Amino acid sequence: MIEALYSLLWIYVLATALRHLPFFRNVPGLSYKTILFIFLLKVMAGAIFILIYTYYYESRTADVYRYFNEGKVMFGALWRDPLDFLRMLTGIGADAPHLQSYYAKMPYWWDPELYPVYNDNRIMIRYNAILNLLSFGKIHVNSVIANFISLAGFVAIYKFALNHIDKSKIAWLKYGIFLFPSLLFWGSGLIKEILLFPLLGFFVYFTDRLIYGQRLKPWQYFGLATIVALFMLLKVYVLLLLLPCLLAFYLSGKTKLRPGLVFLMVIAGAVMLVSITGLLFPQLDPYSILAKRQNFYMRFSVFVSAGSLIHEVLLEPSLASIVSYIPHALFNVLFRPHLLDSFNPIIMMAAMENLLILVMIGLMAYWSVKNKSMDRIVWLGIWFTLVLFVFIGITTQVYGTLVRFKIPALPFLWMAFVDLLPQKRVNTLFSERIKRPLNLLKD
Repeated sequence: MIEALYSLLWIYVLATALRHLPFFRNVPGLSYKTILFIFLLKVMAGAIFILIYTYYYESRTADVYRYFNEGKVMFGALWRDPLDFLRMLTGIGADAPHLQSYYAKMPYWWDPELYPVYNDNRIMIRYNAILNLLSFGKIHVNSVIANFISLAGFVAIYKFALNHIDKSKIAWLKYGIFLFPSLLFWGSGLIKEILLFPLLGFFVYFTDRLIYGQRLKPWQYFGLATIVALFMLLKVYVLLLLLPCLLAFYLSGKTKLRPGLVFLMVIAGAVMLVSITGLLFPQLDPYSILAKRQNFYMRFSVFVSAGSLIHEVLLEPSLASIVSYIPHALFNVLFRPHLLDSFNPIIMMAAMENLLILVMIGLMAYWSVKNKSMDRIVWLGIWFTLVLFVFIGITTQVYGTLVRFKIPALPFLWMAFVDLLPQKRVNTLFSERIKRPLNLLKD
């Protein structure tokens, strides 16, 4: 009861902040009522996420509870010895021998056998410890606050899109950026994705401002540097896959070459660069790291008897092995799960979303052939989606993980879809029956 009342108090405080913070005000296509509606949807999705992993799955092994419970252990150090708390929070002096008494209660903090490549759980444990400063160890309050921060990240992505989309099509942007089912569910759960989207959103938002000559305040430069550092600690592969796509995006705006050719040249150059890096520094060989990651998650999925395991193929640490697997990887990401895979409601929802994505891709292909040219925002959406889907398809063999890990590409795919949307047919693509419920989000 106390937790529910405290959650409602935070919802009220943050709803008021949405009205008054400059970042959320006067955003084309996003009125206060619209942003508030999306925030409440995310809060509701976050609460449902916690309930599902409390009563439907085994809460003891769920990531959401592991991050939260170990964050409480770290938070508890604040009252016992504030210096210990700061050491673990910042990483400065975090290897002090006496801290092992805390780490003994935090198995997710470091397990070289469970995380052979890199343990990115620490940042989520620290994030929950920080949230506990405001929630006093209440998981639903953590979820409410984290969803407010997550919403800011999605708004940042939306603002990035505003700069590059035909202004007459802005009205369609919000539906895909905020309301994709998997974005709403996984992007609102108290797991890594709830922190990933603020990092992703503000990274593209501030980068875009810098590229186009807008001066940032000193604290914003510091913020951008912090975002990059946290990005590298949380999901570095998303950042590494996004960077060449963004580079090609901005280069194509400064050259007379066709955007498609610029993207192809930059992506090919990036592949050559990582290949040469692997030759010069074998310990950084990307193909070996990729195969090691895939092999580990495959064996781990078999070990825990994952019910939604797709296949049991182990890749070799070579370019030939990985390239030969790319078509299969793409097929898995685009078509799995499908409607015949499971009657689990979450899997069924993901299967229906896959159908939506396939329809979008089909329409985009048709419109691009008719137009015979595509804006660079379309190429950004296509290439980032492609490289992320390939990476996820190679390294992931479980339905839920496939759906969850591919969601960073969905806002960019939606930008491409909206940009290709034939303006003359906007009013005929969706019947009045479909548009009527969507009017809830209109300004």
